[in-house]
Amino acid sequence: VAALIGQKEYGKVLKRSTYITLITVLFLILIKAIAFWFTGSIVILSTLADSFFDFVITATNFFLVRMSLREETDQHRFGFGKYEALSSFIEAMFIFSVSMFILFLSAQRVISPETIPHTNIALAVMIVSIIVNFFLVRYQSSIIKETESISARAEHTHYFQDLLTNLAVIIAIVLVGNFNLTLADPLFAAAISIYMIYSSIGIFRKSIDILIDKEIDDKLKDEIKQIVMSHPKVDGFHDFKTRQSGSSQGKFFMQMHIEINEHTSLNESHNIVDQVEEQILKEFPDAEVILHVDPNNIVEKKVWND
Repeated sequence: VAALIGQKEYGKVLKRSTYITLITVLFLILIKAIAFWFTGSIVILSTLADSFFDFVITATNFFLVRMSLREETDQHRFGFGKYEALSSFIEAMFIFSVSMFILFLSAQRVISPETIPHTNIALAVMIVSIIVNFFLVRYQSSIIKETESISARAEHTHYFQDLLTNLAVIIAIVLVGNFNLTLADPLFAAAISIYMIYSSIGIFRKSIDILIDKEIDDKLKDEIKQIVMSHPKVDGFHDFKTRQSGSSQGKFFMQMHIEINEHTSLNESHNIVDQVEEQILKEFPDAEVILHVDPNNIVEKKVWND
């Protein structure tokens, strides 16, 4: 499990990642546009369109992630963490839309196949694209390990698809250029589009989970339960609810009713709650914790490890 980092460091890491990604994508757009100009290949067009939308999406993500890291205001007391989930949602919609468009163009090219001129130029460009994408994906993997960001994970998924896409494009170019298999161009483009549609649905679902306040991971919840029950004066708990902010695994909101002996004084009950909260925040410094005390004699059923 990746180590959880603070919100300030988290923001710096994501900003740096975004700058590197934008510069990389601009370079890929340039060389792919040159390749498409010379070849007119539909499969290269699919990768060019993909890279163009990569740039738009990454720039949008940068804005929305920066919004998500803003401090809460009087009108937004729970902060802006869902902006990041919103950016991933938008990215999934873009990927889905572009993939459907390329799928449509592929179907047209199957009906009316065309040869690809200047395949050597196309091949050289795609080899360079693969090398660039490989290093970008490796870099983004390190960002995910460091931040566990949903937007970084969405971008990593997409650029890993780009890597596979470029490999498929090279195969298609070789088949068309060396063996005159003109159908390889649209068929490979269609296969790439279908795979991207499938992946976009996964990103869409994860984004929706955060936007509709799905519970945090069971592993994190179990850690919190262990912390709460480790206090010697806590008899149990109930009404344990959580939701993730969207920025990182460590940024979440939780509320819980903890059960203590009915003879405990108000001051001591308050101290117990403070101690439990302190231990939770020690492990999850960016969490927002709300604890309520109930005397155990009025609780109908204690809940533990549910």
